[in-house]
Amino acid sequence: MLRRGLRGTVGMVELRRLTTWRTGGPALAAEVSSAEELSLVLRTCTEVEAPWFVLGLGSNILASDSGCRRLVVRLTGGMRSHSWSGADDAPVLRCGAGAHLPSLSGSACTRGAAGLEFAVGIPGTVGGAVFMNAGAYGGSMSALVSSVTVLDSDGRKRIIPVGECGFEYRRSRFQEEESVIASAELRLEPGNPEELRSEARRILALRRSSFPLDLPNAGSVFRKPSGDIPPGRLIEDTGLKGRREGGAMVSPLHANFIVNTGNATSADIRRLIDLVRDTVYRNSGVMLEEEIRYLGWSVDD
Repeated sequence: MLRRGLRGTVGMVELRRLTTWRTGGPALAAEVSSAEELSLVLRTCTEVEAPWFVLGLGSNILASDSGCRRLVVRLTGGMRSHSWSGADDAPVLRCGAGAHLPSLSGSACTRGAAGLEFAVGIPGTVGGAVFMNAGAYGGSMSALVSSVTVLDSDGRKRIIPVGECGFEYRRSRFQEEESVIASAELRLEPGNPEELRSEARRILALRRSSFPLDLPNAGSVFRKPSGDIPPGRLIEDTGLKGRREGGAMVSPLHANFIVNTGNATSADIRRLIDLVRDTVYRNSGVMLEEEIRYLGWSVDD
């Protein structure tokens, strides 16, 4: 049924090829290249009671080794596009949910549109960044978004103004509802292109010196808890830097990163996540909460 309405591929994939941890088993995936195709997929899945999951660049996902029963929806074509409008002193960026965040950051710097420099090294899509309210180095998506267009499970479109997005630290309303982010409108500030490119280079250098970018990982595993102590410090204080479970390791460079040393399974990573969370709680009384999302670990997945 889906194949008749889509331009892209529908078929089995290995999730390890689609996630930045490079782990995960098989799943049925469908590529959608427009909001109309995405609406068709959502309507069809709702009609046949088939669960679905929209996967961006897979940079915040731990997929089960056994795969998942959800239809994995991948955004391609027009869903990755962007366009500029507005005056030079009030630039507006409209982008599909599948747009590559670092590329948009580079485009904004070149155009002299300030605000997205923080995103230059975040390996994700606009949809994922809005969903998680991604941020770094003093910037966040919530400071830029003016509206978000979503599709409900029945395929109907809604436009959500920023004041109704429920943005908090690494949270948004979209984490709590059965809708899919289709696009977003961002409002940036005027800036000097060379100064913006210089700031982006500075942020990239900081990321390279602070994060284990040479090994597969999913970015920060745990959210920052309430209080001033970051999760990396809490983990480091337990002495778990360098701790291994199978092929998974707590990064010696940054303790809030778990890396795949070459042959890790998702089960290895999950065991290490559980070990870190439990050890931090015993050591400090702080219960860390995962920033990553799990796919294929429950009976509904």
